[in-house]
Amino acid sequence: MKRTTLLIALAALLLAGCKHETNGFATRTISGEQCYQVVFDKEQAPWGTDFFTKTDYKLEWPAKGAMSAEAERELLLLYFMDSAATNFDEAAQRWLALPFSYEDEYDSERKPVEAIDKNEEYGYMHLESSCTQDSALAVFTVTSESFVVGAAHGMYSVEYLTIDKATGNTIHIDDLVTDTNLLCEAVARAIQDLDVNKDIRECLFDEFRDVARMPMPDNFVVDSARNSITVVYSLYEIAPYACGIQSVVLPIFWLSKHVPLTPYAKRLFGPGCSVE
Repeated sequence: MKRTTLLIALAALLLAGCKHETNGFATRTISGEQCYQVVFDKEQAPWGTDFFTKTDYKLEWPAKGAMSAEAERELLLLYFMDSAATNFDEAAQRWLALPFSYEDEYDSERKPVEAIDKNEEYGYMHLESSCTQDSALAVFTVTSESFVVGAAHGMYSVEYLTIDKATGNTIHIDDLVTDTNLLCEAVARAIQDLDVNKDIRECLFDEFRDVARMPMPDNFVVDSARNSITVVYSLYEIAPYACGIQSVVLPIFWLSKHVPLTPYAKRLFGPGCSVE
């Protein structure tokens, strides 16, 4: 009887702990939208016509106090490319009101409108994010899409930001490896040697074929099971547009044999690290 009671008590404690970890990093969804008609001076107009444009966002954002102030500034920069903003509302409002960069070259006026006329030429900027988390990490995935009227194609990106839930701080690549120069060498080797990355080999620009090291990656994600790090290269960075975004998978058991991991990474990845 005592043993049964003890087992029930232990199960209750475990469930309580799991519930606490799952809810340890609260988020909220925030959205906004603004449509504009862009009117050019006819003598300056690059295409001889006016057009419409739309900016919008639907973002999963950390609850107040869930992350450090420094991490929140990094997130603002990642979402809105705004290094001056101190809070979400300020950054979002400025982002919604920003003209496309090419408009600065011409005399133009932006008139807010309720909706886009689908029969007219129009461009767009779209921003979306999600947050996945486990007991230790919260990972924000930020996707953006844009199209400029007259361009050959649109642009898109996927960016990641990983938060240590215990501290509320951002995890950077040098928090995980002791030597980023060795990491660049390991990325090149992973592309050439690991089958999981074989599709990347055929896409690389000629200058990156058979190199000893790849460019330093600043965009990466730790997978949910924490058994690999994936470094991400944006459009045109190492491959043509048609090949898309390039993601190089670095299994931890393999990576730790080529690059010394930090004590923090060893605690994070645990048994996935090789014995040094």
